[in-house]
Amino acid sequence: MKKSIVLTVAVVAVVLAPALAAAGQSNWSERWQERAEFRREMQEQRRDRNREHAEARRDRQRLRHELRADLRDRVHLHRDHYRHEYRDAIRDAMREMRQSLREAFRDWR
Repeated sequence: MKKSIVLTVAVVAVVLAPALAAAGQSNWSERWQERAEFRREMQEQRRDRNREHAEARRDRQRLRHELRADLRDRVHLHRDHYRHEYRDAIRDAMREMRQSLREAFRDWR
């Protein structure tokens, strides 16, 4: 009886061992393929995220550049506008001062 049990175990081991080994290998290769696919998906997601961040960064830089240029133009226009007003005010003051000096000189004579 012991011989038959040993013989049965040996036959089962000879028959089932390659099948179990093949099943284990296929499971390993499937896991390997799944991990490779997961890595590819993660790389694609990282590329997409980097692309979106780069696009957002370019948009921010473009807006910043446009705002700075617009502000620069407004400052120049604003300063020029006031410069003309200051110039005109100074001319008016000089004209009034000359007029008052003329009147004072006429009165003095």
